[in-house]
Amino acid sequence: MAAAAAAAADPAVTTSTCAHCKREIPSSNMALHSAHCARNLQKCERCGDMVPRKHMEEHYDENHAPVNCSRCKQTVEHELWDLHKRMQCPQRMLVCQYCEFELPAVDIFEHQDVCGNRTEYCQPCKKYIRLREWIGHEILLHAETNFSAESSSDRSMLQNEEGAQQREPARGLKHKQLLLTIAIAGVAVLVGSILLHKKV
Repeated sequence: MAAAAAAAADPAVTTSTCAHCKREIPSSNMALHSAHCARNLQKCERCGDMVPRKHMEEHYDENHAPVNCSRCKQTVEHELWDLHKRMQCPQRMLVCQYCEFELPAVDIFEHQDVCGNRTEYCQPCKKYIRLREWIGHEILLHAETNFSAESSSDRSMLQNEEGAQQREPARGLKHKQLLLTIAIAGVAVLVGSILLHKKV
């Protein structure tokens, strides 16, 4: 390593490429390096890295061995493990956008279909609104009402409504986050099915 660094620093030193590890080695050290390299290093067939022979099994286990998912019991290629864990595993936990209850991804859509049909009482309208329609309902029907109420109210009323408005965007933000999660999950399922078909 020190000899290779010295060769890089001194352009007058000639180098040769090691046939085994493909590194540039000072020509004067090539015979010694080649014998050591061929005896002690092995090229990983999966990633192409040069790995000490005695650590090859450990390298494979840590970097390439299939992973058994403890949630869904599937065996996943090591390279796809992060994708599976975050987006593809049907048993990964997701949060319902309406009640914030955690459920496995495989059950979340059916749960949200039912949960979103629950109703909440709207004070200005004096009627019950489905949770799945709540955000659109507030934006379409109460945006102007909230604005005029703010401009005509006294200081204490303004502070109360500002507090309410700070809570409302939190619900909207959660709704947007859930929609993003659903979109990502859909893409992940699509990518997973494409990869599965390629394997088959």
